[in-house]
Amino acid sequence: MKNILLSSAAIALLAGAASAEVTWSGDAEIGYNDDVEDGFYYDAGLYVNLSQELNNGWTASASLDVDLESSSDDTFSMGDVDTSDWVLSISNDMFSLSFGDVDTAYASFSGVSALYDNDIFAPNDGADDYEDMYVTGVDSDGDDITDGATAGILLTATYGDFSAAASGIVIDEFTFDGTYYTADDKSNGDIEYGQLVLAYDFGMFDAALLYAEDVAFDTSGAGLGSDTGEDDMVVLSLGAALAGADFGFSYMDYDAGVTGFGLDVSYPVGPVTLGAYYVSYDFDGGSSEDDAYGVSVDYADGPITVAAYYETVLGEDEYAIEGAYDFGMGLVVTAGYIDGDDDGSTGSFGDDDDFAAYIVAEYDLGGGASFLASYADANSVAAESTDDIDTGVGGYELNSGTTLALSFEF
Repeated sequence: MKNILLSSAAIALLAGAASAEVTWSGDAEIGYNDDVEDGFYYDAGLYVNLSQELNNGWTASASLDVDLESSSDDTFSMGDVDTSDWVLSISNDMFSLSFGDVDTAYASFSGVSALYDNDIFAPNDGADDYEDMYVTGVDSDGDDITDGATAGILLTATYGDFSAAASGIVIDEFTFDGTYYTADDKSNGDIEYGQLVLAYDFGMFDAALLYAEDVAFDTSGAGLGSDTGEDDMVVLSLGAALAGADFGFSYMDYDAGVTGFGLDVSYPVGPVTLGAYYVSYDFDGGSSEDDAYGVSVDYADGPITVAAYYETVLGEDEYAIEGAYDFGMGLVVTAGYIDGDDDGSTGSFGDDDDFAAYIVAEYDLGGGASFLASYADANSVAAESTDDIDTGVGGYELNSGTTLALSFEF
């Protein structure tokens, strides 16, 4: 990454202030994958961050990503040009107000995530995003329906050990298309779907409260009906650090007809971290299965990293074992197997395509450049044509099949 500080004359011309800072960065990738990308593919991104100091300790900032993607027109125009992650904010040591592609207040909430952010409430993967929190289903093409969100607004505050976050999203007007639910009674340009998080740190103990209105989880897999609906959700979370272990307790009340509580614990033993959770639900007139539980083991020592977990959610199993070895000199090899019962179809307990056996070799070329070779053998219908097989170790987002890719960061 290269930082470019504009001269005082240029800043005066562009912004009328001498203390503004503009930071540019970018990335690019060229690769080959025959399963998903139909051969060679390439993309690039340009990122800009702007910052301006104001009076009385306030700072204004903005950021924007320009995404350049390849097309099939046999030119080097880079095809479509899209923008994302646009955020405008003003902040000081205590408060921050942001508008654009922001997180929801939910992103700052800590608790037993397995209770309210799992495959039961599909497709709530990435619920900290202002759009993904309100995905209500899939259309006839298999694409997620978000509630037409055009931007989000986020307010955060901290004072000593107390913190708070509030958010909403700006939406367009929606209709019901006769087959798939979208939303109703919403007006173009209004701020809807409010969320509020309040948290306090007592030292060894902490507490947090989450309120989210009109959350549209797809609970049809739990026997609560075929349509999603929109209902309010409240979650209370309590945490404690005792005898070297971290404990968590959460209670959830979701007006769509779900209540529940969850317990989790993690305990480090040298390079090993052991984890476990248990969740009990009460579905009004719903599923006969009413619990979820899981265990995990993580190991990290020297060049070796290993992670494994097993969980059962309302009678459906999912498990994974993954590991990485750092050979030194920039070479890291990662491999694993991730499996689950669902294939991402509507009404199942989940919309997760991360079911595959995979191996990745990545070589660091220095200066932000790297070469990656991977193979992912998808073991679900939904994952066979996906470019989003997410690994738990290494944080890779893999294409199905064989991929060779050279990437750069500037």
